[in-house]
Amino acid sequence: MYIERIQIEEGFLNGFDVWWRAGLNVLIGARGTGKTSIIELIRFCLDVPGYTPESTRRSRDHALSVLGSGQITLTLVDGARRVTVSRAASDPAPRASGPYLPPIILSQTEIETVGLQPGGRLRLLDGFLGDQRALAAAETEAISAVRSLTAEANTIQQDIEQLRRQIAELASIQEQLVQLAPQEQQVAALSADAATRTEQLNVLTGTITVKSVATTVMQRFQAGVSQWRASLTAAQSSFMPDEAWPPAAGGDPLGQIRSRIATAHAQVNQVLHELAQIEAECARLTGGYHQEKIAFEDNARQLRREIDGLQSGAGEIIRRGQLLRERKAQLESLQAVLLTRQATMAQAIQRRSVAFDKLEAIRTERFEARAQIANNLNQVLGPRIRIDVVRGGQTDGFAAAITEALRGSGLKYTDIVGALAQRISPRELLEAVESDNYPLVAACGNTTPDRAAKAVIAMKEADLAAIATVAVEDYVTFSLLDGSDHKDIADLSTGQRCTVILPLVLRHTDRLLIVDQPEDHIDNAFIVDTLIRSILARASDGQILFSTHNANIPVLGNADFVVQLGSDGKRGFPLAAAPLGTDQIVNAITLVMEGGAEAFQRRATFYGTRPQG
Repeated sequence: MYIERIQIEEGFLNGFDVWWRAGLNVLIGARGTGKTSIIELIRFCLDVPGYTPESTRRSRDHALSVLGSGQITLTLVDGARRVTVSRAASDPAPRASGPYLPPIILSQTEIETVGLQPGGRLRLLDGFLGDQRALAAAETEAISAVRSLTAEANTIQQDIEQLRRQIAELASIQEQLVQLAPQEQQVAALSADAATRTEQLNVLTGTITVKSVATTVMQRFQAGVSQWRASLTAAQSSFMPDEAWPPAAGGDPLGQIRSRIATAHAQVNQVLHELAQIEAECARLTGGYHQEKIAFEDNARQLRREIDGLQSGAGEIIRRGQLLRERKAQLESLQAVLLTRQATMAQAIQRRSVAFDKLEAIRTERFEARAQIANNLNQVLGPRIRIDVVRGGQTDGFAAAITEALRGSGLKYTDIVGALAQRISPRELLEAVESDNYPLVAACGNTTPDRAAKAVIAMKEADLAAIATVAVEDYVTFSLLDGSDHKDIADLSTGQRCTVILPLVLRHTDRLLIVDQPEDHIDNAFIVDTLIRSILARASDGQILFSTHNANIPVLGNADFVVQLGSDGKRGFPLAAAPLGTDQIVNAITLVMEGGAEAFQRRATFYGTRPQG
């Protein structure tokens, strides 16, 4: 893929309209003419982030300051396909006519600093992975499934705990019935008349209990239907396409789709109507059972009064027994509900386990691809440059998620967080918290069981799904051979860091590559022996776009196209835009660029010893 055309409206580069070519394209010109501005505008238009949050902010600020209230439009060529991408200063995202693979873009400061950041090194390596949109979409889907199922399991667990608390009352009720039994036997033994009435009351009590349990079951069913209907109603109202098609745009291509949406809405309305009728029928049935229960309770109340007339207090004894047996029957019915919820919980956990397995497989696939790329690069760039990848070595994000969960717990958690992030995976931590596995948390957190228990309680109140799905990214190291040892990039000088980053970046032989002033902090020997050789080795149908002050890059790199920028102080504009061999460009390089005449003199010798690219 390459940039075929750049058009800029308004701002410092108002009226800029240049057609580019595949191969090496070079921006030249005096300082302040807009070379860096064009690169930052390309980055802004294609929405390519910097390698750190700070560089992303600086790049965006630069682009917006240059663009003003204007717009930039790029035409991209990808094989036989053309994609137009436009973005105005006020646009939150690019407007593109089709999908495109973002280019590799490095600003001047990023070349110097990107290797110092773990995220920057990882992103540089990931640039070789190719189009990762399908894998990223699959990862997002798996994360969404894990989070949804974790929330579902959490809701079910709360139901289970509530049911267990209610069922725990059974033991107390059974004990009260045992204590009440002698008094009930005494009432039954008063007389034949009292015994007859007591027997009749026992039958009524059994009927009332059955009606009470049935009514409770119906109420739970009705509540479920009501909740389902409310959810569908909210979803139904979330999308109502009422925006009219602009008349000036011609016929409405969404006409048939709008008709299908209307049909779908009608079908949902039909479902909502059916659920409303079901809910009303449930209410009617529940009301009927409740009325029957009231009638039986009236009869029972009359019998208790008659028994109470035979012996003072006897009616109250029988009433207490009736209420206890009714409550016992209701709680016993909840035991079946508990078993159902436990089975549903097991199913949700199993489905989540499958989603977790899929998520881990995706991340394993990505790590293996990264490791293979590192190996390939080491074959080409080694032994001078070495790249290593450690699986899951970046634990900062995981540690931050745990810290957020424990914040406000009153626990001194700094030491626990660091140990947990290093010794347990997000998935294992989720499962340990859900199962109250204090010993595992204590062992991995290098703490006492008591502190681990407090940490588990605090994490249960947090967003466990977010903790469980946080990406523990792989850790990438870059090092340079210095004498007999490899030295980590953090210990290198600025120039040495550039000699590591630039050869690595230039191995992107099949990606659009844009670099701002790659020559800073490196000497001409490196430019000629390494940078130019890498440029000439790239495929001719790809594209490199460099801005530079060093004449060796366009001249020895055999540039396919050169754009010279000028400025009157208020506006930047192209002074020349042509292939390298034209007189216009030769004169510009010779007169304007650092070492221009020397570069052309060196060219004959250079191409006398090297095959032309």
